[in-house]
Parts: sequence; C-alpha cells; structure tokens
Amino acid sequence: MSDIDNKVRNSTKWTILTEGLSKIITPLTGMLLARMLSPEDFGIVAAILVVTSFAEMFADAGFQKYFIQHEFYNTQEKNIGFTTALITSTLIAVFVWIVICLFADWIANMLGISGAEWGIRLASIGIIINSFNGMQSAIFKRNFQFKLLFKLRMTVLFVPLLVTIPLAYMGIGYWALIIGTLTQQVITCIVQVHYMDIELAWLFDWQILHKMLSFSLWTVLESVTIWLSTWGGLFMISIFLSSYYLGIYRGVMTLVGAAFSILTGAIIPVIFSALSRLQNDMEAFRILIFDIQYKAALFILPLGVLMYIFQDVFIDILLGSQWHDGDFFFGLWSLTMCLSVLINGFASEALRAKGMPRMSALSQFLHFPVLFIVLWYSAKFNFDAMVIGTCLSSLWLYFVKTIMLRQLLGFSLRKMAGNILNAALPAGVSGGLAWYIRQWLGPDETLSVISAMGVFVLVYLLLIMAGTNNRRLVVAGVTYLRDRIRR
Repeated sequence: MSDIDNKVRNSTKWTILTEGLSKIITPLTGMLLARMLSPEDFGIVAAILVVTSFAEMFADAGFQKYFIQHEFYNTQEKNIGFTTALITSTLIAVFVWIVICLFADWIANMLGISGAEWGIRLASIGIIINSFNGMQSAIFKRNFQFKLLFKLRMTVLFVPLLVTIPLAYMGIGYWALIIGTLTQQVITCIVQVHYMDIELAWLFDWQILHKMLSFSLWTVLESVTIWLSTWGGLFMISIFLSSYYLGIYRGVMTLVGAAFSILTGAIIPVIFSALSRLQNDMEAFRILIFDIQYKAALFILPLGVLMYIFQDVFIDILLGSQWHDGDFFFGLWSLTMCLSVLINGFASEALRAKGMPRMSALSQFLHFPVLFIVLWYSAKFNFDAMVIGTCLSSLWLYFVKTIMLRQLLGFSLRKMAGNILNAALPAGVSGGLAWYIRQWLGPDETLSVISAMGVFVLVYLLLIMAGTNNRRLVVAGVTYLRDRIRR
C-alpha cells in the first residue's frame, strides 16, 4: 500500500471519528436550542451570516487552498508563504470588519433585521479570528494531521453546552448564538497556536504573494459564486418572505447539512489533500475518486431517502413542533444533498486538486444565474414553491460539473452513474416499501414509523448484499470493526 493510501486511511479514520462524535453532541445542543429560541431568532442570525460569510471569502483570499495544494521547494519557502498569506488575510479581515461596522445600520435594514446592528458588528469580529484560524488549519490538513484536528474539534464541541445553551436559557435570544460562535472561534485560535509548528514572524515576500494571488483569485471567484448559490436563497427569503421563513430555511439546511457532514466532513478534507499529492498520476487520481464515491454512495443515498420518507419524524425529534413548516424542505433537500455530495463535492475537489479552480468557478458562475431567476419567481408564490425552485436549480449545477469531469479530466460518466445507481436503486425500492407501510398503518402512528424504518433497513441491506462487490465491502467492513473491537 502506498504512502498516500496509508495517510488517506489514517486521516479518514480520525475525521470519521471527529464527525461521528460531533453528530452526537451537535444534534443534542441543536434540539435544545430549537426549543429555547424561535425560528425568528435563527432567522436573524442567518441574515447576519449572509454578511459575515461573504466577507470571510475575501479575508481568506483563497490562500488556504493554495497552501494545501502547492508543492513548496523547502521549509523556508513554506514558512514565508504561510506568514505572507497570514499577514495579508488578517489585514484584509480588519479592513472588512471596519467597513461592516460603519455600514451596519444600512445592512440590517436591507436584510430586514432592523435592530440587530450591534449583532452584526459583534459577529463580524469572527472574520478576523477566522482569517487566522483558517491558515493554521491549512497547515494541519496539508500534513494530514487530522488526529490533531480531531482533538481541536472535540474541544470546541462543548462550547454550546457550556456557553450557548445557558445564555439561551437566560432569555437573551439570538445573542446566545452570536456569543457562542465567537467563543468557539477564540478557543480554536488559542488551541491551534499551541500546536502550530511554524514560528510566527514578520516574513513577507511580494513575489510569493503574487504567485499565491494568481492561483487564489480564481478560488475567490469560485467562492463568490458558491456563496451566491448557497446564500442566495437566504437573501431572497429575507427580501420576499420574512425572518420566520428565513429561520426555517436556514435551520433545515443546517440540520440536513449536519446529517450528511458525518460523511462529507470525513471525506472531503482528506480527499483534497490526497488528490493534490496525486495530481501528476491521472490514473491513480481517477481510481481514488471512483473508489471513494462508490463507498460513499452506499451510505449517503439510503440516508437521503430515509430522511425524505420520515421528514416529519426527524423535524419533530430534532427541532420540535414549531418547525413543521419546514418538513417538505427537509425531505426534498435531503435527496438533493445526496447528489451534491456524490457529484458536486467530488468534482469540485478534483478540479481544485488538479489546479483548475477557474473551471470550478465557471461551473458556479453558470449556476447562480439559474438559481436567482428561479428563486426570484418562485419566492413570489410561497415558501414551498421556493423550496422546489432551490432543489431543481441545484440539478443544473450537478449536470455542469459532470460534463466538466468528463471533458477536462477524462472521467467515465458510465462509471459514475454505476456508482450512484448501485445504491440509489436499492434505496429507492426500500424507501417505497417504507412509505407504503406508513400510509397503510397510519403515518402518525408510532408503530408504523418503527415498522417502516425496520423494513427500510432490512430490505436495503438485502438488496445491496446481492451484489458481489457490495458483499465483499460489507464483509470487509464487519471484519475490520470486529478486529478493532477485539483489540
């Protein structure tokens, strides 16, 4: 087994453990906060995030991706490159924060959250902190130090339990979310500084900055288009609907994202680092993508179907009865996220790892006009119409990314489709049976929910085990877990 394979396997183990534990703690805190705070509170914070997330793209300037992807000649060049990027991004972040503070009143009025001006100013401090945190994290990812990132993630996971929830219980509303997030960012910064192996100094090189910008500006352009695609819906809702639906929209997106990130959070950071090291070996590059996509589909697709069939159950358990207006969005967005991970996510990392950030940016550029046009008209009807528009417009992006993989990197579309259908067909059949059982026994009955879930899991396992490769993979996984438990 090659050195890259070993690093990928070890790194994936730590990222899976990190995401697994986070998905135990995060939903628990989310369940409590959803019952202490209203959808309007989450909507105000979501509107603030529209501003801070946009500003952070420019503060980062794409340096993180460059630092992970670039092959430095020696340690000195790497150290100078790091400090040059850190100084530049921090200065940009300070400038952006000052601008936001000056125009906070106008921003709040534009987003329909008048009265939250000081919330915008305080939350924007995180832009400066994250400009520092991001570069530190890039060092650890480049060196496959995911065990260290695991320790860091575990540390900050308890902040909501110790800070955010008590503040929400005290009744300070959306301020609890803002203060809790800032606390996490500060702790992350302190811990990463402790473990960082690059000595901080005033090392700045204009030539290195020029090289980084030639790569990073395309990454920034891609980030802007991704922002338009990701946050465009929030912006439209804040204009056409209300902070209530803004909170529903953001809350459901966050919940679905958290469910899928247990896998994507384990795969994406590792696969980009691994692909960057394999960028000159195209055959190994494609094999790695196909292998991970095949395995990921077996877990991601049934999860999406399960979340669609039991959308009301998940919402009731995780968020509470006041969030049921988001049931339909939860189910439909779960299915959409399956394709997002298996096509869009893998394609973006592959293009960036090959040094083609401008092509990934182009795909996003082709997507957001479609998204904005669809949302502009659908938002004028009602929330569910906007939900359908959001999901349908995403399919266009996945189509564009698929064509790019085929034309630019020589990926086989048949192979990609086979990887997805291998899990999609069993998941679809299992989901259909589960849905029928719920309707037959009564969708609101506890017995029907338990029975339908049991049938779904059983039928899906039986169907995938019919395939030889699937069966070998399942047996190998069970054997690995058994051996680890015995140890």
